[in-house]
Amino acid sequence: MHIQNSSMRFISILILSVFFHSNLFSNEGSSSIYVNLQKLHSLKKVLYVAAHPDDENTRAIAYFSLGEKAETAYFSLTRGDGGQNLIGDDLSENLGVLRTQELLKARSYDRGKQYFSRALDFGYSKSAEESFELWGKDELMHDLVLIIRQFQPDVIITRFPPDERAGHGHHTASALLAIEAFTKASDPQFLPHQVSKFGTWQTTSIYWNTSYWWNENIKDISEDDPNYIVMEIGGYNETLGMSYNEIGTIARSQHKCQGFGAITERGSRTEYFKHLAGEKIERSFFEKKEQTWTSLLDEKFEDQFDALIDNFNFKETEKNVPALLEILKGLQLMPDSFMKNEKIERCKQIIVDCLGLRLELLGKDFAFITNEQFNVNTRLLNRSNQEIILNSIQLSTGETYTYDETIFTNIPLEKEVQSSGKIGIYNPYWLERPFSNLFDVQDSANYCLAEGKPSFEATFNLQIGKHKFSYKVPAIYKWRDPAYGERQRPVIITPQFTCSFEEQLLISKPGKLKKIRVKVHAFDDSLTTKIEVQAPEGWIVKPSIFNVYIEKKQSEKWVELELNSNKGAKSGSLKLLANGEVLSSQKEISYDHIPTQIVFRPSVLKCISLDAKIEQGKVAYIKGVDDVVPNAIAQLGFKIETFEVEDLSDIELSNYNSVVLGIRIYNVNPQLMNFHEKLFNYVHKGGNLIMQYNTASRSIRDNEFGPYPFKLSRKRVTEEDATVTFLYPDHPILNLPNKITKDDFEGWVQERGLYFAGEWDENYTPLFSWSDKGEDPVLGGLIVAQYGKGQFVYTGISFFRELPKGVVGAYRLFANLLSYKP
Repeated sequence: MHIQNSSMRFISILILSVFFHSNLFSNEGSSSIYVNLQKLHSLKKVLYVAAHPDDENTRAIAYFSLGEKAETAYFSLTRGDGGQNLIGDDLSENLGVLRTQELLKARSYDRGKQYFSRALDFGYSKSAEESFELWGKDELMHDLVLIIRQFQPDVIITRFPPDERAGHGHHTASALLAIEAFTKASDPQFLPHQVSKFGTWQTTSIYWNTSYWWNENIKDISEDDPNYIVMEIGGYNETLGMSYNEIGTIARSQHKCQGFGAITERGSRTEYFKHLAGEKIERSFFEKKEQTWTSLLDEKFEDQFDALIDNFNFKETEKNVPALLEILKGLQLMPDSFMKNEKIERCKQIIVDCLGLRLELLGKDFAFITNEQFNVNTRLLNRSNQEIILNSIQLSTGETYTYDETIFTNIPLEKEVQSSGKIGIYNPYWLERPFSNLFDVQDSANYCLAEGKPSFEATFNLQIGKHKFSYKVPAIYKWRDPAYGERQRPVIITPQFTCSFEEQLLISKPGKLKKIRVKVHAFDDSLTTKIEVQAPEGWIVKPSIFNVYIEKKQSEKWVELELNSNKGAKSGSLKLLANGEVLSSQKEISYDHIPTQIVFRPSVLKCISLDAKIEQGKVAYIKGVDDVVPNAIAQLGFKIETFEVEDLSDIELSNYNSVVLGIRIYNVNPQLMNFHEKLFNYVHKGGNLIMQYNTASRSIRDNEFGPYPFKLSRKRVTEEDATVTFLYPDHPILNLPNKITKDDFEGWVQERGLYFAGEWDENYTPLFSWSDKGEDPVLGGLIVAQYGKGQFVYTGISFFRELPKGVVGAYRLFANLLSYKP
């Protein structure tokens, strides 16, 4: 019995997390309700498998979900933590939080579900073997088999082939895992503890969603080959007023941080699917499905369901509710399973939408303090003529409030309720514990979820006619934005206050006094606290204790500290404590297209003792994609000013010793080409121009850059410990003002670099070569040319990753790049 309860808890959280994300806003109209009803009636299921956010074919997912009316889920191995960010400076695990929300936003359009394994995206990988070695293949197999056994798909579809054609080790790994999991999910000897809870599952087939990308002759090859299924997915859904590829491109455009915004596609769209394992299909992935509502319940139930589908009332949707309540009653008689809970939650959502029933749990703020009582408002609005009675409200902290009051038509019923606040501090569940290449998820109920359950929620227990009806609602905070109107964000549980360092990293020379700032944010009124500062060995901080008073909650106060290091100071962590406990910092991840997220971490500042010499001077940083390289330049001791590309018209470049072009600047600001003459004249007269990496995207990959021509390539070195070779060890960049040695390339993270120069004019000198295991050396990581009296540098070295992580050698090398003397 205990096993059964724990498995049902997992199933409920798994399903509710999907529904909650899409139900923070308005009720659906009759057309959308009907499509949702068709999905409720359907027993088809599709599981799509790939490696990253944005790998999925959103057009295909939209077709399966809204055209075939199949429950369609995307299983992504990673959250995309190792990628880049086109719209902000959030990287690493913060980027993973952002990309998780972008995936959920995409699913809100194509109406699929979203799941993940525990794998961390550690960056580009050239082989599945490397990926499995770092992640642990068994752990990922556990996660994927778990979802297959829970979700029970009719077909599994991979986005990538199971070989080197996939182009990325993570991609290949996702296909290999899917093929193996297809077999293992039906094996009662594989992970028997899973089998005891969820049983086994034999999926009918597994196919690869191939395309012209892999074979330009795919149309001809697939025409008479029984290994292929060819589908037209560009059809028009008259009920929704959109075609499936139209919906899919809108969904894909939600991957904004990866620059995947697209012109909406309409018209014919052909997709190709190649058989990988299992039974071969002739026309439809569901042609061999034998499950029916009669086999699951009885013929009477199926007849009731069919009648509702055939006679759905589009004009007065509330008149569908009696039949829906009978269907809900039948669903509740099914044996406990994932599908039972999935169907019940979908049926409840349809009933709520048919009634125009608005149930809200509203915080007076978005944050409440852990273990402290707080009040919230509930607001119930019945926009139908159906008799609805509020029986009770049960809070997730255990309190129950009984009412037995009628919710009259179009008259809000408002109640204030109080919670004990006995809830832990909210964090994305996969970030609650330290991690390396695999997230350490302690609560097995969270395995594979896109998000954990809401921080605080309530169950509304109602009576609709003669039927009891319960519905869970997450707490939200609403406010008025003069520019956007109503805004919403989830209510979360927080500490009493947070202390966040202005910088995440401090670079300091021995004996050099540094001033650092700490932001104290109050989540409580009249905050009074004493904070202790604990410095690493050899560092002296003043003051070591300070008091803080903040009058109003959601207010902040900045505190300035002075930090100095002795000659023998060791790199370490500066910590902020209260009552002997390390305090929390907060990072807000806020973009217009996703709900605002907050991540709490220990309040720690990494302190690096670095004796790097520089030639003092001013640096102009021309922004590309947001990054933290300017902060690192300032930490080295340079005077830095940041500009937008359009500012180049007015900047007097001769006032600056160096000009640095931000990462991916040509990708996001191709108009920079218009300023080439000005930039190269600056170099010719003695300036130092440093161009950081740009992706070799279709729009710019054929362009020539620099005062002498060179082209970008897609070459990269993914092994962060790849051995470096100095091609010209006497070059000034490797000697002045700091002598660069192989020791400076120890302790790097994720990779050496990416998008190296591929072809270059003979005036350029490449300074380094690296190679991943078993591959030829790559020379274009840093090339330099003298042009007139000045110097031009292109570098694909991942300074944007290494500098924020405090890699000493990267700082020393960058100091040399900026210390050019004509």
